[in-house]
Amino acid sequence: MFFLVWGFLVWLGATAVFRFFGQFFFSLEQPLLLVAAYVVVIPLILSLTYPVYRYKKLERRERQKAAVFIALPGMAFDVVVLLFFANIFVNLDPEMDRMFASWLLWAYSAILLTGLVPRKRNVTKGY
Repeated sequence: MFFLVWGFLVWLGATAVFRFFGQFFFSLEQPLLLVAAYVVVIPLILSLTYPVYRYKKLERRERQKAAVFIALPGMAFDVVVLLFFANIFVNLDPEMDRMFASWLLWAYSAILLTGLVPRKRNVTKGY
């Protein structure tokens, strides 16, 4: 349940950011910012998942399930969001719906991959 709630909160936060500031990221007139939105999401996802996995002391198989539960709420809600894209994201050009959907797939893929790829640990040897 914790991870479903965390996933919902992440989705809500991201949706709010794009609802109010999306025009700065999703504009064909500013391709550098558009590319930046795709690049920046990777460290953002890492910072929203790995610390939570560590906090909950999850084993590898548990991380896989947690990643799915983090991604599920957003994926489900974004089905509706994308259907009503022009009504929800009034600050974005309706033509950007495909670009936004592409970004969502990229972000959800990153979340799911955090459950599969172990985070490297710093190992120090004592002599």
